[in-house]
Amino acid sequence: MIRVVVVDDDFRIARIHAAYVGKVDGFEVIAQAHTAVEAVDRLRPDLLLLDLYLPDEHGLDLAARLRREGHPPVDVIVITAAKDADSVRAAMQGGALHYLLKPFSFPALRDKLLSYAQMRSRLDALHEPDQRNVDQVFSTLRAQDQLTGAKGRSPHTQEAVERLLASGTQEMSATEVAEMTGISRATAQRYLSHLHEIGRVEIRLRYGSGGRPEHLYRWSRAGQR
Repeated sequence: MIRVVVVDDDFRIARIHAAYVGKVDGFEVIAQAHTAVEAVDRLRPDLLLLDLYLPDEHGLDLAARLRREGHPPVDVIVITAAKDADSVRAAMQGGALHYLLKPFSFPALRDKLLSYAQMRSRLDALHEPDQRNVDQVFSTLRAQDQLTGAKGRSPHTQEAVERLLASGTQEMSATEVAEMTGISRATAQRYLSHLHEIGRVEIRLRYGSGGRPEHLYRWSRAGQR
């Protein structure tokens, strides 16, 4: 399970963002805070959802101080209303893994979290990495954003397929997914293939008595601990 601290100067916004995180499989919010230093030292979270406009110091200054002063290591996703290029540049230079502009929808945050979880999973699997493995780790932080904006794919249909697979532990064929979501088998196959490419579903081949093997799909639990 990936442990998250939500850091925001507005407790109402923090509560909303925490509720969003709680809906994403494999994540749990362990604290909501106005500043991160004490929470990081005491709780040692994996991830900060970090606002930039905090009451005592700028969020990026805080993140830099956490690293400079030897506090427990923690990853950072910036969530902010700051739309200026300097803030974006500073966040990148400071090691932020994503930069999410307020206000945002649940699917927008969910995609960022899932790409982060997949990145962690691939990074944990690296032992003697080659360039291809390293490229895959970095590419996962971008892959999730490609889904909802991809030409010819509907975010509503994709969400229906995701919800179906995530709701259970059993494997399903493309035909079964099509029947239960009300789409064609070809459409289901297209969404399932893309979800596999970006690491959200796993595939297993089932060999029958003859003919081509059948692909079975199930929701990936990558990133859970």
